[in-house]
Amino acid sequence: MPPKKLTILPTALAVAALSACSFSAGEPTVTGDELAELAEDALEEETGSRPEMDCGSVDSISVSQDKEVDCVATSTETGAEYDATITFTSVEGRDYEISVEVASEPNNAPSEAPTSDPAEAETSAPAADANSIVVPAPDFAAAVADAVAAEWGEGNDIDCGDAATRTLYEGAIHSCVLIDVSTDAQYTITITITGIDVEAGSFNFEAEVDDTPLAG
Repeated sequence: MPPKKLTILPTALAVAALSACSFSAGEPTVTGDELAELAEDALEEETGSRPEMDCGSVDSISVSQDKEVDCVATSTETGAEYDATITFTSVEGRDYEISVEVASEPNNAPSEAPTSDPAEAETSAPAADANSIVVPAPDFAAAVADAVAAEWGEGNDIDCGDAATRTLYEGAIHSCVLIDVSTDAQYTITITITGIDVEAGSFNFEAEVDDTPLAG
């Protein structure tokens, strides 16, 4: 049986959900659909997850230094919509680069169907002015697993369910499953976010594991 309490552990995560990235192309003008596809390619390369971008049905967008184009990024996993800004960061003749910045909080709150999966998170919504970061769920689980291994040694896996991302803010509570690989016993592990650094995309947390394993 794993220990019940994991003390506060600082964990740095290298990415903050949908961070800025660059992509090159070779046209002095671009349509809204073409620009959206470029942004999708760039975000997929940077984050490993390809959203759907909507930059409008404009037939021709002029390419000029520091020009910004407002778009909407939609997660293909959750349906959440995020404001996005595409900026032409470097323009040299017919070649240009773009940066894509996506808001950390969605514009909509997609409903989630009830699930019996014990690894699905139960967490309260952050206050409207709360700072938060959105991270890929596999990266979140890996961070918890690394902390568990550092505290208790190897031999435990962490399963945080099928959700594509996790929204982290101070006080957020996430429920995952700790799996003892030597016995296949599963325990609920509750992760409480104790602090975040939005700019660095890092977070601190403490975790607590139930004494009683989940029913098989």
